[in-house]
Amino acid sequence: MSNKAKTIYENHDGIELKQWLDGYYVNKDGEKESNRRLLDNKRILYVVRANIDQSLIKFGIGGVEHGGTSAFGRLLQYINYYGEKGEFDCLGIKLFLIVANEYNPNVEGKNSAIFRKEKFLKSQLKGDTMSGRGTERVTTNIQKLFNLIKQSSNKTDEDIETERRKSDLLAQRNITTDDQVMKVTAHYTPKTGKGMTTFLTHWSRPTIIETYVKDKDGKNKRDASGRLVKKTVKDFTTRQTYKELIRFRDGKEKADEYMEKHKRAKFVGVK
Repeated sequence: MSNKAKTIYENHDGIELKQWLDGYYVNKDGEKESNRRLLDNKRILYVVRANIDQSLIKFGIGGVEHGGTSAFGRLLQYINYYGEKGEFDCLGIKLFLIVANEYNPNVEGKNSAIFRKEKFLKSQLKGDTMSGRGTERVTTNIQKLFNLIKQSSNKTDEDIETERRKSDLLAQRNITTDDQVMKVTAHYTPKTGKGMTTFLTHWSRPTIIETYVKDKDGKNKRDASGRLVKKTVKDFTTRQTYKELIRFRDGKEKADEYMEKHKRAKFVGVK
């Protein structure tokens, strides 16, 4: 399935990140919507620069593993860390570029266009890093960085989609026909190909899963010995097709309620 990464914001002079997140755009129906909505269920690659250190540009990714609002959450972390520009010019952080594509649950993070584009940048900009500042902070000028990000290639512009095995979904989470669907809150419909719509499904009981702890830059955190730090969390959600949902208690009812509220949306495989 083609899900090419596209630029959703670009400004060579930059804009305060808080200002952009609080701003609006006009959608295709001529209605004003928050810029935050552009990040919903997206995988993103972004370029920012902290006002306290204008010698380094930072690029990074968000929403790669979870979709939903996690891309917005990643950018919000920068505001929480660097603050907002106001009385002191050293506070705040500027946004220069966001490239994004739709979060596809059938694409592993490492196979996503956004992840591979970041990996490409790291390989191209090894000589522009500063010791001890990480591989995502570079002294490269903005134009060179923009050109590299926009460099067209199937290897970095499009996702590599593979069908998730059932063990990664229902079986792994031990969900049975006795479990109850509490609500459906989102959906994903492939733009091309024959893939069916999947619905973000909330269940009556959680699954305890193991996940990696992230540092302030959104990367997997390591302990003093270099080992990845993990934690256990409760996860109440999976992504299911309509045909799968109707096998469970209240699944058809909740899916139908969701589609009734989103009549203008496209759903595939719901008959």
